[in-house]
Amino acid sequence: MKRLSQHCFYLVFNLLLLLVLVGCNTTTPANDEMKNQGVIAYNEATTPHYDVVMRNEKPQLDGMSEDVWKTVPILSGGFHFPWDPKEAPLTEFKAFSDGTDFYFHFNVLDRDVLLDSDWKDDESTVDNEDRVELFFAGGSIDKPTSDGMPLYYAIEVDADGRVHDYSIEYYRDFNSDWDLEGLETAAKKTDNGYSVEGKVPIKIFEELNLLNNNVMKVGVYRAEFSTPENDGDDPIMEWISWVDPKTQNPDFHVNSSFGEFRFLK
Repeated sequence: MKRLSQHCFYLVFNLLLLLVLVGCNTTTPANDEMKNQGVIAYNEATTPHYDVVMRNEKPQLDGMSEDVWKTVPILSGGFHFPWDPKEAPLTEFKAFSDGTDFYFHFNVLDRDVLLDSDWKDDESTVDNEDRVELFFAGGSIDKPTSDGMPLYYAIEVDADGRVHDYSIEYYRDFNSDWDLEGLETAAKKTDNGYSVEGKVPIKIFEELNLLNNNVMKVGVYRAEFSTPENDGDDPIMEWISWVDPKTQNPDFHVNSSFGEFRFLK
């Protein structure tokens, strides 16, 4: 009886040891190889992300929300005032690709849309208007590489579809003479705000080294401006972002304000 008990003990002990060894090796060879190379699987990333789905239908780019947009997912996580503890007005963003072009759409709730009829050649009219913004980067924008600090790029679109696009060298060195080749935009005032549509050829993202392994760093923002109480004063300026940059003062020109867009096939 004693020998039988000892035999059962060793049998159970060896079985438990085998289970522990098996449990310690749950990662797949592919994941092991990725981690050995310093690559993080997309579903393990902590950076906010959005999937740019594939669709075949092309919108007309008239600022209206057409049927094709009804099946495109809304950017999750919502938009908020990172520097003001109050609820932000509704801002919806969607994007999709047809394999050739990147399409985006904003729907904005705004009861006081600031839109200047005087358009300046340097595109600075947008600076004092309500607008939506997209920043594009190929990597970190505030950490130098062996080749120096890489450029990143921005487009700002007002409620009339007019654009201020520029390249940026960290920190806040803007080049407004730069134009995003192939960019098309349209906008329309609505009963409760405005709607913006746009298109960018995917090959331009590739030529600018922005799209890497179907992933691109993108910042999605909104400038929420309001009419000042007194004539002649600057507009009331508030800033809305998809990602909270966690900076003390309003600033989109930091790496922490970007999320990632994954282009699905």
